[in-house]
Amino acid sequence: MPKMIPKRIDPDNPSPGEIEFFTRISQEENISDWTILHSLNIASTYHQTQIMGEIDFLVIIPKLGMIAIEIKAHREIRIEDGVWFLGRNDQSGSRNPFVQLKDAMFSLQKYISDHNSLLKGIPIFPLVIFTHCEIVLESVEIDRTSYASSKEFRNGKLSDLLEKKISLARKELLKKNSAQWLRNNPDRPNDKDILDLIRLLRPNIELSHQVLNHCEAIEQDLLKFTTEQFDALDSLVDHSCVLFNGPAGTGKTFIAIESAIRASKEGSKVLFICMNKLLCEHIKKQLSGYPNITISTFHALIKSYDPLTHPDNEYQEGYWNNDLPQLAYSNIINKSEDGSYDLLIIDEAQDIIGNDLWLDCLDLLLANGLPYGKWHIFGDFIYQSIYIRNVSESELISNLRKRNPSFISYKLHKNCRNTETSSRLSLTLLAMESPYKSYLRSQSSILESRYYMYSNHSEQLRKLNEILQNCLKEGFKCSDIVILSKVAESKGLAHQNKVGLNAEVYTFGSDRLRYTSIHKFKGLEAPVIILTDFDEIESDEAKKMMFTGATRSTDSVYYLFHKKIENTFRSRFEKKLNSIKRKE
Repeated sequence: MPKMIPKRIDPDNPSPGEIEFFTRISQEENISDWTILHSLNIASTYHQTQIMGEIDFLVIIPKLGMIAIEIKAHREIRIEDGVWFLGRNDQSGSRNPFVQLKDAMFSLQKYISDHNSLLKGIPIFPLVIFTHCEIVLESVEIDRTSYASSKEFRNGKLSDLLEKKISLARKELLKKNSAQWLRNNPDRPNDKDILDLIRLLRPNIELSHQVLNHCEAIEQDLLKFTTEQFDALDSLVDHSCVLFNGPAGTGKTFIAIESAIRASKEGSKVLFICMNKLLCEHIKKQLSGYPNITISTFHALIKSYDPLTHPDNEYQEGYWNNDLPQLAYSNIINKSEDGSYDLLIIDEAQDIIGNDLWLDCLDLLLANGLPYGKWHIFGDFIYQSIYIRNVSESELISNLRKRNPSFISYKLHKNCRNTETSSRLSLTLLAMESPYKSYLRSQSSILESRYYMYSNHSEQLRKLNEILQNCLKEGFKCSDIVILSKVAESKGLAHQNKVGLNAEVYTFGSDRLRYTSIHKFKGLEAPVIILTDFDEIESDEAKKMMFTGATRSTDSVYYLFHKKIENTFRSRFEKKLNSIKRKE
């Protein structure tokens, strides 16, 4: 895939043609050495005819040159007496797009020449693309190589179209006597030229065009509901009891919240249960306007039926798993609160449904119980069961099936949270087959996910600081970044160095750098996740922790591994390579 600058296009860009060009070209493979700059602004100081000019796309192709592209997405275009009318509502006429582009292109050439004379020998060719209109221009002023209509634009790969156009333009230029400068240096731009061009031109894009808040841009991506999610919601209409099963990022919590809202609007009393306190707090904020929805962690729910036990006794073995649920069960009956809710929703069900005593309490609170009542249960029973050990997916689901053999199971396969590149790195590091069939967010991350090795505490801290500085330099805010530890929150790298890092324990709404443990952050998300304190990734527990932590990211993940893990990686990659060879 090419290097895109900036890495994202503003979703509010009014030109559907620019959005389509950006989306298509950014996903093309085999052009990783191309650089594509979007919305290159040319200040009045350098623009020869206008107060401010812009080149929609500048494509830098090694050994061929640069293409300055003007996108026109109008569906109707007409030319009368040399005047261009762009779009049905254009009554007064518009500037000739070829003149517009050539002025901007010559201004760009002057800017490059004035700032780095060594780069002035790199050719720039104009190309106007009419993305939504098929037009044939018969004019001595317009070269056929300098434009493409909608059929050309839509027929095949854009990289093929651009290579064809620039090759033809170079061929025509080389016929001219004045092109000796190009014949003397036919293989530019080279790698150094491209780096120099990026250093020279990049500020003109990112200072004026960069999405000021990466987090807002990512959130707009995540609001795109998928067909899979709507189908899942539709299944609730026809079935009273549904188990939604899918790996992290497939929209389980979104569907759970939406199902609660729909039931609430119909007048139902809803009990919404999850495991993590932070996730519970997030869901409460989402559902604050619905008084007939009760949201609680499971532990807080059953603890509310035991007001007398001294806090010290809560740490005794068996209190939460045995003593408390039995006491709560009795008190639910004594208080006549059985059958209090019309709908039970359980998120993070993999952490809850394995305990029969816990299910007994929920069965009691639900009208008609788990066998005949109405419930929607959501979980990842393979990759995120980090509280319960040595219990398989089939065992967990079988435990629920004993209560209600007739519920339907709905599988979720589409990753709606992580970018594909970020997700695939984590799966590669885990040597794990992908649990996803597709990705909603197939475009590249803003920052590239990476992993680093450390040999001691101070080296891990140094690498963490380097990662943080790079994220801030690239436009992320401190509040976009969350540091997650494999170990308990109080024992993690960030907690031990919170003063030097100017970091605080994770809370909602803070504008500071935050940290917590992977356990506590399960179910939530942030643009940038930094995983720390991984001294091993061989155990099932460590694998699940790493997968759970990495899938919290909506943009990129940074991994900090102890150097002793290198042998594990080497072994995994060799096994993966051997399995691929066997398949061949």
